[in-house]
Amino acid sequence: MRGKRRIAAAITVLGVVGVNLVGAPTSVAEGRHSPKITTFIPGLNAPRGLAVDGQGNLYVSESGSAGPGPFGLADTGRVSKYPRGSSTAAWSTGFQTLYATQDPSQPPDVLGPEGITALGSGCTTHRRHNKSDEGDDGGRGGCQIRMIMSESHDGIAALSGATLDATQAGLLYRLDGATGAATAVSDVGDQMYKFTGDNKQLFPDDFPDSNPYGVLITRDGETHKVRTFVADAGANTINEVMADGTLRVISYIPNEIAPPFRDSTPTCIAEGPDGMLYVATLNFVANLFVFGSGQSNVWRVDPNASFPTEPTLWATGLTTATACTFDRHDNFWATELFQPNAAGPPGDVVRIPFDHPDQLERIGGGELPLPGGIAQGSDGSMYVSVNSANPELNSGAVMKIRLGEHDD
Repeated sequence: MRGKRRIAAAITVLGVVGVNLVGAPTSVAEGRHSPKITTFIPGLNAPRGLAVDGQGNLYVSESGSAGPGPFGLADTGRVSKYPRGSSTAAWSTGFQTLYATQDPSQPPDVLGPEGITALGSGCTTHRRHNKSDEGDDGGRGGCQIRMIMSESHDGIAALSGATLDATQAGLLYRLDGATGAATAVSDVGDQMYKFTGDNKQLFPDDFPDSNPYGVLITRDGETHKVRTFVADAGANTINEVMADGTLRVISYIPNEIAPPFRDSTPTCIAEGPDGMLYVATLNFVANLFVFGSGQSNVWRVDPNASFPTEPTLWATGLTTATACTFDRHDNFWATELFQPNAAGPPGDVVRIPFDHPDQLERIGGGELPLPGGIAQGSDGSMYVSVNSANPELNSGAVMKIRLGEHDD
């Protein structure tokens, strides 16, 4: 596999700390506040996506843990729902995990359930299946939950010489808020694998490739229809999933200009207060092996645009962004997987005021190692999944960040 395009990077935590990130400079001022950071849910395996619905229920996706051998499939991925204020799951739904060894001296990397998104306040009752997702939310208050799986069936088959049949890879799932029952609604990965194969000129050395990673569900401000968007970290595209499961390619996120470091890798989508989509990037190679930290960007994307319309650069100076969201005060937040910390292991969160995208503030202080997902809870706190790329069993967790003046 092309390790530079994988979110679960082919390096260990100690390897990153010892070789690339300790002592690296930061481009922003020290955080002005003293947040209270506590463990909310311990004992998770590669927790990646977080989402909160309108009732304050928290959804957590875990990519899972590796099975026997250097590579293969395991049934260790899962998505769990935690009722508001509770650290005990109301339900958990299992999914496939793809694991592969890129460094024989280290445990395999894992990919599986990744981004998750939720909309509506009716997620404790059964969904009314006679209603369409396109234009109706299926009941009073509505409930829309989507989760995206990594990679693509066709891509894994090609890379494994047809030895792995990853039937769930690259699928977008709809989850029932009351039961966790999962229904596949789009084969995002295979569609983008084909798109990049048909457009190899965009990245000749790496395409075809697909690795869907971020997902966002919104309600259109004008039409009031429910819309779903996916960030593909392998194809470098932002896509809208249409009602029939087909994709509309909105934008191709630009790579670095100087070859061969063409690996911007969009990982997440957040809807801004202006209705535009804000997309953060990983830039794994540039941050860790070439230029140093601060090489990741946030791009502004018109949800009604179509490829090849180019996005607009909105913010710079981030490091290996993996998830993003806006809070209720219109601040943009992103997790930074390998942001250097003098006080602890790599990883942090960054906050950016919407009206001042040049003002970055980091607040983790070494207490948020290898963060993977972020969401704001109904209490105003920020929830962050940590150790998202740590292969050690049960090392992942969801942390709760209380900021005082920004909590509701």
